[in-house]
Amino acid sequence: MRLISMLVLLNACAPAGPRSIAAPAPPAIRSDTALARRIDSVVTALLPARLIPGAAVAVIRHDTLVYAAGFGVASLATGAPVSAGTVFQIASLTKPFTAMAILMLVEEGKVALDDPAARYLSWLPAKYAQVTVRQLLTHSSGVNPDMRRENIDEFDVAEFRRRLEERPVSFSPGTNVQYANSGFTLLAFIVEAASGEEFGQYLKRRIFGPLGMKNAGYRVQRQADASHARGYELVSGRLVEAPHVFSGWGNSGIEASVLDIARFAAALERRALLRSATYDQMYTPARLANDSLPKFRSNGVSTQFGLSWFLTSYRGAELVSHGGAVAGFSSMLDRFVRDGWTIIVLSNAKQGADRLSQASAIARSIADLVGLRVSSNATANQVARLPE
Repeated sequence: MRLISMLVLLNACAPAGPRSIAAPAPPAIRSDTALARRIDSVVTALLPARLIPGAAVAVIRHDTLVYAAGFGVASLATGAPVSAGTVFQIASLTKPFTAMAILMLVEEGKVALDDPAARYLSWLPAKYAQVTVRQLLTHSSGVNPDMRRENIDEFDVAEFRRRLEERPVSFSPGTNVQYANSGFTLLAFIVEAASGEEFGQYLKRRIFGPLGMKNAGYRVQRQADASHARGYELVSGRLVEAPHVFSGWGNSGIEASVLDIARFAAALERRALLRSATYDQMYTPARLANDSLPKFRSNGVSTQFGLSWFLTSYRGAELVSHGGAVAGFSSMLDRFVRDGWTIIVLSNAKQGADRLSQASAIARSIADLVGLRVSSNATANQVARLPE
């Protein structure tokens, strides 16, 4: 209650609004009581310290959900509390869903990873004629990385195609790596071309529905009810409600609760929906055209790309990870594969250019509690800072 009071005081000028009536929130899950107490304590302390209005957290051990809870508020205007069922924008955490959609089509023989993307997108500019589907998935395509002019820039498909034509190639396909939102937008268009379905409908039919992700949606217009979190940015020391933007197709756009994302993460652990061999490909570091393994370093940690996933480490523990950030929201999904722990954090706060810090700070603090088998050479600040 102190956290809610503090955040409301920080935002005394926020517009008042009626408290929405929503369906009862799902109960929190705390099957490991001792661990749950530690997580509760850490998250409760982090939210006011980092000026985060609210967050939802889930922890999975192997494929079993052992913890799920909400903290703080979904809206500073109404004071509606966050629960494990509160819906957040997950931003670039959409990318692994896009990759799964592509890989489903690969298994069906409708897409080939080493085909040129132009085989499916006849309108693709000639300068990208040699770019393959695999290179789009591994950020090695050289496609200009972002068609936005700023983080809240919104535009339609026709404008995306115009900007794609105008903007220069970053590098020759397969010769380097650069995190590229635009590449995953192209992958969403490939899903539509190969499946004959609108991308959001494909996600619903093939992923959300089978996994029971009841609150998940794609490019959903802002909802007024208390089950949907409002996003906030820190501006001049004050939390300000952020505009509701999607920032693309395929690279972003999913909204979901932490329970929904936990169902997806448990499916990854069980290797559901795809063949085991396909999962092996997903988590294999991508090679460049010269057969070298590209790496980039962040905060002293070596990081590589799989098929959409970041392959990195935390304190020496092997980590498969992806996060996301868009105006007012940040998210993180960390899978410590060898240790069998998955940590998911969705938050309704983002601090300017420091895009993933809010959700990441919570996720990595929880990782310190669960008993990872860490390297004795790892230092406390060895945390990979992953782009949006």
